[in-house]
Amino acid sequence: MMKHAMRLSALALGLSFAAASYANEVSFATGGYARGGQAMRTMKVMTMLDTSKDHQVSKDEFMGYYEKVFTMMDKDRDGMISEAEWLDKQRKSDGG
Repeated sequence: MMKHAMRLSALALGLSFAAASYANEVSFATGGYARGGQAMRTMKVMTMLDTSKDHQVSKDEFMGYYEKVFTMMDKDRDGMISEAEWLDKQRKSDGG
């Protein structure tokens, strides 16, 4: 159970990095924590996550967004994000 929780924590952290890049809000290198953690707390990001358009982000909306990010990153659809898949967006943005 602890191993599963650690994997979920690592996944959540990793997906927050991916979401920051995907949303074009902040540099991928900062993981969304530029400007004292406020880069992910913009109205643009909230509007993107708020699929019900009720001006609130539910846990389901929040997690649904990260599910989409995971799916986008998992190019071979094996349910895992490999190192190559993880670094794909970063390499493209670095010109490599």
